[in-house]
Amino acid sequence: ARMFALDAATSGVLMLPAGRSGHLELGYLAGQGKPTFILLDDAAARWDIMYRFATKVCMTRAELVRALKEVA
Repeated sequence: ARMFALDAATSGVLMLPAGRSGHLELGYLAGQGKPTFILLDDAAARWDIMYRFATKVCMTRAELVRALKEVA
Protein backbone atom coordinates (compact mmCIF):
# COMPACT_ATOMS: atom_id res chain seq x y z
CA ALA A 1 0.00 0.00 0.00
CA ARG A 2 2.83 2.41 0.83
CA MET A 3 4.48 1.97 -2.59
CA PHE A 4 1.16 2.74 -4.27
CA ALA A 5 0.93 5.96 -2.28
CA LEU A 6 4.49 6.94 -3.16
CA ASP A 7 3.97 6.18 -6.84
CA ALA A 8 0.70 8.15 -6.84
CA ALA A 9 2.22 11.16 -5.05
CA THR A 10 2.96 14.25 -7.11
CA SER A 11 5.42 15.64 -4.53
CA GLY A 12 6.76 14.91 -1.06
CA VAL A 13 7.47 16.71 2.21
CA LEU A 14 9.85 15.50 4.91
CA MET A 15 9.22 17.22 8.24
CA LEU A 16 12.03 16.80 10.74
CA PRO A 17 12.57 15.09 13.02
CA ALA A 18 11.88 11.99 10.93
CA GLY A 19 13.07 8.43 10.89
CA ARG A 20 15.13 6.66 8.25
CA SER A 21 12.05 5.43 6.44
CA GLY A 22 10.91 8.99 5.84
CA HIS A 23 14.28 9.90 4.40
CA LEU A 24 14.19 6.89 2.08
CA GLU A 25 10.67 7.70 0.96
CA LEU A 26 11.66 11.27 0.11
CA GLY A 27 14.73 9.97 -1.75
CA TYR A 28 12.49 7.61 -3.74
CA LEU A 29 10.29 10.53 -4.78
CA ALA A 30 13.30 12.68 -5.65
CA GLY A 31 14.68 9.82 -7.74
CA GLN A 32 11.43 9.83 -9.71
CA GLY A 33 11.93 13.51 -10.47
CA LYS A 34 9.05 14.64 -8.25
CA PRO A 35 9.31 17.90 -6.29
CA THR A 36 10.50 17.23 -2.75
CA PHE A 37 10.69 19.54 0.23
CA ILE A 38 12.31 19.33 3.66
CA LEU A 39 11.15 21.32 6.68
CA LEU A 40 13.95 21.60 9.22
CA ASP A 41 13.06 21.39 12.90
CA ASP A 42 15.91 23.71 13.90
CA ALA A 43 16.68 26.53 11.48
CA ALA A 44 20.09 27.10 13.06
CA ALA A 45 21.19 23.48 12.64
CA ARG A 46 23.60 22.40 9.96
CA TRP A 47 22.02 20.08 7.46
CA ASP A 48 23.41 17.20 5.50
CA ILE A 49 24.72 17.77 1.99
CA MET A 50 22.35 15.07 0.68
CA TYR A 51 19.43 17.40 1.38
CA ARG A 52 20.53 19.33 -1.72
CA PHE A 53 18.77 16.62 -3.75
CA ALA A 54 15.47 18.05 -2.49
CA THR A 55 13.73 20.73 -4.50
CA LYS A 56 13.88 23.06 -1.48
CA VAL A 57 14.96 22.96 2.14
CA CYS A 58 12.70 25.19 4.23
CA MET A 59 13.42 26.81 7.57
CA THR A 60 9.83 27.73 8.50
CA ARG A 61 6.32 26.41 7.84
CA ALA A 62 5.47 29.64 6.02
CA GLU A 63 8.42 29.12 3.67
CA LEU A 64 7.26 25.53 3.05
CA VAL A 65 3.73 26.69 2.22
CA ARG A 66 5.09 29.24 -0.28
CA ALA A 67 7.30 26.60 -1.92
CA LEU A 68 4.40 24.13 -2.19
CA LYS A 69 2.19 26.78 -3.80
CA GLU A 70 4.86 27.33 -6.46
CA VAL A 71 4.62 23.71 -7.65
CA ALA A 72 0.82 23.38 -7.30
